Amino acid sequence: MKTDRLLSLSACFLFVAMTSCNNDVNFSASYAHDIEPIFQTGSSSCYPCHLGGGRSGNLDLSSYAALMAGDSENGPVVRSGDADHSLLYEAVSRPAIEQSILSTRMPQGLDPLSAMQIKLIENWINEGAMDN
Repeated sequence: MKTDRLLSLSACFLFVAMTSCNNDVNFSASYAHDIEPIFQTGSSSCYPCHLGGGRSGNLDLSSYAALMAGDSENGPVVRSGDADHSLLYEAVSRPAIEQSILSTRMPQGLDPLSAMQIKLIENWINEGAMDN
């Protein structure tokens, strides 16, 4: 009797746990720890085109302040709390055929960002694009 009750409770708990799971995985992102390194390193580095004097499209990614002050040739780069209307997120996440402002997905001519990197940028913007 006691075993049956324990099994029933366990089954109920397992059912509730499995049906309440959300498949969307969100990662909290830090500018210094997650976002800036995406711009700086790897085969998808943004720096060759967007660092200091070589600011293609008038976009400067050399610092948090430069990024947030940025109005590129195509409008505001980051709209805090709204990744879907942020040029930065649009530029790295959408295929060229979907681009409305940019003619090509960024980084241009390099490997696209990974799904994890794009998700970090999206979450960072949606969380308020803080300098953290």
